[in-house]
Amino acid sequence: MKKLKRALFVIHRWLGIVMCAFFFLWFASGMVMMYVEYPELTRDERLKSLPPLDLGSIKHSPYSVVESLNIPSVFSSVSLSSVQGRPAYHFGSPDSETTIVFADTAEKFLGADGEGALEEAVLSGFSSLDSVPNYDGLIQIDQWTVTSSLNKHRPLHKVSLGDQKGTSLYISSLTGQVVRDTNRRERFWNWLGSTIHWIYPYQLRKHNALWRDVIVYLSILGLFSVLTGTIIGLLRLRPFKKFKGINVSPYSGWMWWHHISGLLSVIFVSTFMFSGLMSMGPWGVFQSNSSAQEQISNYTGQSIFRLASMPDVLLSSQESNSPLKEVTWHHIDSVPYLITHYENGDRNAVFNETDNEGNLDLVDLIKKAASELLPDNRLLSIDLIDDFDDFYYTRHNSFRPLPIFRARFDDSESTWYHIDSRTGLPVSRVTDASRRERWLFNGLHSLDFQILWTRRPLWDFVVVLLSLAGMGFSATSIAVGLRYLRN
Repeated sequence: MKKLKRALFVIHRWLGIVMCAFFFLWFASGMVMMYVEYPELTRDERLKSLPPLDLGSIKHSPYSVVESLNIPSVFSSVSLSSVQGRPAYHFGSPDSETTIVFADTAEKFLGADGEGALEEAVLSGFSSLDSVPNYDGLIQIDQWTVTSSLNKHRPLHKVSLGDQKGTSLYISSLTGQVVRDTNRRERFWNWLGSTIHWIYPYQLRKHNALWRDVIVYLSILGLFSVLTGTIIGLLRLRPFKKFKGINVSPYSGWMWWHHISGLLSVIFVSTFMFSGLMSMGPWGVFQSNSSAQEQISNYTGQSIFRLASMPDVLLSSQESNSPLKEVTWHHIDSVPYLITHYENGDRNAVFNETDNEGNLDLVDLIKKAASELLPDNRLLSIDLIDDFDDFYYTRHNSFRPLPIFRARFDDSESTWYHIDSRTGLPVSRVTDASRRERWLFNGLHSLDFQILWTRRPLWDFVVVLLSLAGMGFSATSIAVGLRYLRN
């Protein structure tokens, strides 16, 4: 028993020495991330950055350009937006390839060079009167472009705008459009925030499997450190017996603070470490047993686009006071339609005139097609949701439209689908697996509980207070560890 107890002390001591600095930095950087997220091009920023669509210059439909250029006509997505100031169709294939054709001349866009990237930066909504754009070169990856979602756009053109914000734009060599933006403030705080919190230097992060292993095993070591410390702390706790005149704990100085603060913060620290581990979804713990892609194909009724039957973009009337920035084509229950996207976030569904003669209604289509998401299971209800709740909410700059329809099914995963009532597009899917992730990661790690996030700054106060407590406990670990190493 004495050998086991001694081994427990030795393991905790050296785990603490290794992990104490990580604990301190994780709590400190987490507070930074509460207010400055990792750089990304949000939906609103992307729409703002696109030049307005000039519908008057369009001379060709999606169907006609595909026919004239003999492009393989199996598409998973079709959209229209501006490339270098000209309207261009984007045809996405099931294997994630993208073909871009200008709508005014039916010429293929063969990719952006440095001059084209600089022109796109000048035309974008990020450029202002004080901008002095400068081409910084072609890059594969850097600290702010490590995410896998940018892989199909590499290499990236980097352009510095030379404005007061210190804005840098990353422009796709494939589409010629802005795919990421950063500014001086974001970059500074992210060195102190996400880069530390996620252990995110791009030299490591670009090796995805290695990076995931580092996070998972560091989290496990952190949990084991907390567990051994808790056991020792309870063993050494003597609430009714005094040690040399000191009640509760036999220690003094930094060790006393470490002992007491560790026991007081053990629940928060351990759940923080556990939820950090859960953020990686280790060992498939949050994997669903069903395919969302297959279910959405059931909802659309079409696995490929029939371009000949798609509504003409010129049918889209200006239903907003904001500039039109993008048009996307879709199906619901095999009925083709398009969605117009405006700079201010407005979006409208437009059907063929022949379809509208039959009094086609988007809400009726949504309700009819929703039952086909899971055709082998019963649709329990489809309700219009006007406000956010625990399973449908937004944080920071993520786009979540309202109102939405929630379709609930009686399948083995208790599946819910959230569908945008303005466009008919599925926004998110909720299953038992994602519910576990919602609470074990978002709930425990970010304290995303409705009683808090609907009452800011209460959420800020609680999270900052607990983070400071975690930093204080970690500081005692560092002090104790340094003293032991010196001795």
